[in-house]
Amino acid sequence: MNKLFLALAAILIGVQSFSQTGVTYEHAKKRAQNHYDAGNTAYAFGRYVQADSLLKIAIESEKNFVDAHWLLGIMYLENQRNYTGAVEELKLVAQLKPDYQPDVNWQLGLALFNKGDFDEAKKAFQAYRAQHLTPDREKAADNMIKNCDFAKDAVKHPVAFKPINLGSGVNSPEDDLMPALTADEHWLYFTRLERIGRAHDENIFVSENRNGQWSEAVPVSERVNTLEFNEGAHCISPSGKYLFFTSCDRPNSIGGCDIYFSKRDGNEWEPGKNLGPVINTRAKETQPYITGDGRTLYFVSARNGGYGGGDIYSSTLGDDGRWSEPKNLGPEINTDQEEERPFIHPDGYTLYFTSRGHEGMGGADLFMSRRQADGTWGKAINLGYPINTPGDEIGIYVTTDGHWAYFASEQPDTRGGMDIYKFEMPENLKPYPVSYVKGVVTDKDNGRPLATKIQFFDLASGVIYSTASSDGKTGEYLATLPTGKNYACQISKEGYLFYSANFSLKDVKQGGAYIMDIQLEKIKVGSAVVLNNVFFESNSYELKNESRTELNTLIDLMTKNPTMKIEIGGHTDNSGLEKDNEALSTNRAKSVNDYLVSKGISQDRLTYKGYAATKPIADNKTAEGKAKNRRTEFIVTGI
Repeated sequence: MNKLFLALAAILIGVQSFSQTGVTYEHAKKRAQNHYDAGNTAYAFGRYVQADSLLKIAIESEKNFVDAHWLLGIMYLENQRNYTGAVEELKLVAQLKPDYQPDVNWQLGLALFNKGDFDEAKKAFQAYRAQHLTPDREKAADNMIKNCDFAKDAVKHPVAFKPINLGSGVNSPEDDLMPALTADEHWLYFTRLERIGRAHDENIFVSENRNGQWSEAVPVSERVNTLEFNEGAHCISPSGKYLFFTSCDRPNSIGGCDIYFSKRDGNEWEPGKNLGPVINTRAKETQPYITGDGRTLYFVSARNGGYGGGDIYSSTLGDDGRWSEPKNLGPEINTDQEEERPFIHPDGYTLYFTSRGHEGMGGADLFMSRRQADGTWGKAINLGYPINTPGDEIGIYVTTDGHWAYFASEQPDTRGGMDIYKFEMPENLKPYPVSYVKGVVTDKDNGRPLATKIQFFDLASGVIYSTASSDGKTGEYLATLPTGKNYACQISKEGYLFYSANFSLKDVKQGGAYIMDIQLEKIKVGSAVVLNNVFFESNSYELKNESRTELNTLIDLMTKNPTMKIEIGGHTDNSGLEKDNEALSTNRAKSVNDYLVSKGISQDRLTYKGYAATKPIADNKTAEGKAKNRRTEFIVTGI
């Protein structure tokens, strides 16, 4: 009995010793080496199915061929997302030859984490942490140990998430990613990455929303995409007029990967232009996003002075056409790891971005932060599981109404590589309510479209909230504005009288459109402009403070046209006594006259008159008509 036990023990010890001895390439059988070499070559060229078969034949020839097991494990982990297979192979490598690779526990931890075995993954990362590591690797291990705890809890408390594939019009067998939409959700721009082995080519594509279906995507323009270089990591302005994108290693690049922009003129895009110094440096600048007013650019940069890796910065376009010195968004957003793909919602307060440094599901996760009253950014909030997974989630676009989010992912129904999906945004992750104003600007006399500058003011404060421009070939414009407020609008163009209006978005639903088509009139004798944003106290001729913005615009018009003369007219509705209305309208016209004179406009160029209710422009039988008739306007009397 004892002899039998000892014999069996000896056999088991021998088997154990044998199983723990890995055979490396130089000691492997020739046949195993040949198949390993062929498998390694197939892997290098992206032929993973062939590589899998060849490496398994190598292992059949040499069971403990540690090089083949290692390559299979890495391929399963990084290229085929076969995490169960990766765990098996990497565990075997650790068993056969623990010192084969210094990061075997790291890779094993990643495989276990992606498989969803967070407790075992934590043990692997702790084992890796116990090795003699550099400070950077120790910190990476610490981050993943924290992520194991976060992920384990997040999986127990999932958020609502039902991704919808955008379909074959957008998605292809290649990688389709980084979606960006215009504010009206009519045009979708995205990056398509075509792989040729380990090489790849990136270009920007566009698809049109036709009655709820996305059209067959086409390259955006030969003036933007090139044959020689990659173009991608882009954004489209809410109006659809400006495209900002990343391109690398062009002859005019400053630091390898730079940010470029192109303007749409009618239906054609201008050639991409480098944004130049200040934005671009000798470091890597990528992934731009422009705000709804077209004045602030968010982007990723690896320039000196950051927190580590790529950080998110912002820069503002001045009235002189120059970008301000970029400002780092600070430690609530940026970490010592990579931050990527910033998206600032048109509400101006809600930032969505990708980070590898904040606590999350491992890899790259999607986060949200709100701008605080003092201009700083609040704590980064992980969007949760299963929006975030142990894999990489890079880039999210949230629609103007905040209801839908678009992102790229490898879901079970993918058409190959990464596909673009949309999903309903959980209520607590939505931005603040926003709507948009759109329309067409034309010449009043001939109906031709005009290129103009359009400014939108908060009516209560007079502060400019947004600036837009209309297209010279179509006259179209679009601007995003927060709902629930009253706004003033002013449009100016050289040779034309300015246009002013006020409107309310208090009753416009979130994401809805306010349509405002505008006709501009050339400066000529007899032309008239209603000063819709000049206001007086009730039954008084005292100007309200919010009138100054519009009156200053009139002053600017007269300064640019120094020979122009005007008559200022005051008008009332038909309520009350005619004598009182005449006095009130005259005094209101005089108040405007006096304000212009106080700002340097010569009295010789001005006259004023009160017309009371003698020149109505609407029916005085309705409250709305009466409101229109109570107005101040000016008429050109000389040029």
